[in-house]
Amino acid sequence: MSEREVSISVRVTTIRDGTHGISMSAPDKILGEWQDSGAVSLAVTESYAVSICGKGDKHRYMLTLPGTPVRGEMLSETEAIVIVKL
Repeated sequence: MSEREVSISVRVTTIRDGTHGISMSAPDKILGEWQDSGAVSLAVTESYAVSICGKGDKHRYMLTLPGTPVRGEMLSETEAIVIVKL
């Protein structure tokens, strides 16, 4: 089985239940959502994990994505894309 690259988007946004939270999605589906009223921004680390940050860019917790990370970039203060090999 050959590996393929998948783009995973992580956002601080209003999630489907109408609350403030984090949404993680692939191009064709939502992978997960959870409530987080304290999330304000994101940061992509050197190892391509995503740091969820609160007020003052204070680190709250780390989101490590499945697969082998290839690259990542910040699209805005509240949206990041990480490419992983699965």
